[in-house]
Amino acid sequence: MQGATFLLVINFAIGLSFAIAFLGLSWRARIGLGFWCAAGFVSASATVAVEALAPFAASPRVISGLSFTCLLLAVTLIVAGIARHYRPRLSLLPLFALFAVMAALNFAVTYDLQRGTLGHGLAYQAPLALMMALGAGLVLGVRRGHPADVVLAGVLALSALQFLLKAAAPLLAHDTAPDVRSYLSSLYAYYSQTLGAVLSVMLGLSLLGVIIAEVVAKAMGRLQRDSLSGLLNRAAFLGHAAAVAGALGPGQRVWLVMIDLDHFKSINDRFGHAGGDEVIRSFGDVLNEVATSGHIAGRLGGEEFGLLLPSMSEAALRGQLDAIRAALRGAHYTLVPDDVRVTASFGAAPLSAGMRVDQTLRRADLALYQAKAAGRDRVVLADPHAAQDILPIERRKVPSVGR
Repeated sequence: MQGATFLLVINFAIGLSFAIAFLGLSWRARIGLGFWCAAGFVSASATVAVEALAPFAASPRVISGLSFTCLLLAVTLIVAGIARHYRPRLSLLPLFALFAVMAALNFAVTYDLQRGTLGHGLAYQAPLALMMALGAGLVLGVRRGHPADVVLAGVLALSALQFLLKAAAPLLAHDTAPDVRSYLSSLYAYYSQTLGAVLSVMLGLSLLGVIIAEVVAKAMGRLQRDSLSGLLNRAAFLGHAAAVAGALGPGQRVWLVMIDLDHFKSINDRFGHAGGDEVIRSFGDVLNEVATSGHIAGRLGGEEFGLLLPSMSEAALRGQLDAIRAALRGAHYTLVPDDVRVTASFGAAPLSAGMRVDQTLRRADLALYQAKAAGRDRVVLADPHAAQDILPIERRKVPSVGR
């Protein structure tokens, strides 16, 4: 078996192996990039299969065009997956239109150029380099800064460079770049397939790195979410609040709000835990839909919720919380009759630079129970000038059934 032929077998196995890996990793996680990459590596394997049949081809033009089209399609599919992953709203129509034009030009024009010349090499390799460069640009344009993204962008850029270098390789190696039928016997084929194998592995591993990072991020996101309300759980909410507090500069502040559903115990007693769960789910939706952009919402436990809102005036804050109250009162449920009005009480405290989250949370908690003591279904703001180094607050007893 010739060296280049052996490398064709290796490249074919590499393509199929990565395709299977992408499918297996993305099937349950439902990550679209993996499916695009699987299709791309299958197409790359098809390129290798076509090149292996070249010595037996009746029409060299067809084999050459088919080989180029499969390879260009492989690169295009991977770049399309990258575009969908990093720029979900970006239309893929221009990308596939570019693919169609370049594939047609290769079949109609490039094949007739003299092989072994720089012109033929550039006409053949430049479309592939362009696609790889587009992929690198898509990754770098997002500027997420994740190590996996940086590695992927680097491998894509390196792949684009190697395609351009391959255009001049026949000249540098004094290889005449023989026709399609004698391709496998050339020194050019040996070096081309070797370099292709190395970069295929690098590209596959870097793409797998991005997908694995996405899988881990989704898993971490699920661990931070309360499964019933869909909001952050207590630990995640407090962690986010601490991060926001640590980033505040002098004179900056945000609002920390404690929320408690009124008479929730009676809802559970009258309509069962399924009814209570429905109310919890609905209120989680209300917080995400009504709260201003930039908010952080979490379920702290039971019927208690936390809300972190960006800096605004007290009047604007009251308006925001009143809108949430109104949305909650107007909500309709399947298990809770419409004549049962579900309400909530709110306590808010400002969180400024240098303040501790736990202290501010206690002040918001005190304001919440002042709201309950005053009749519930209302908003109370904590005194912004109250001492911050207060001891843990003993909650006031609130009359009536439930909280």
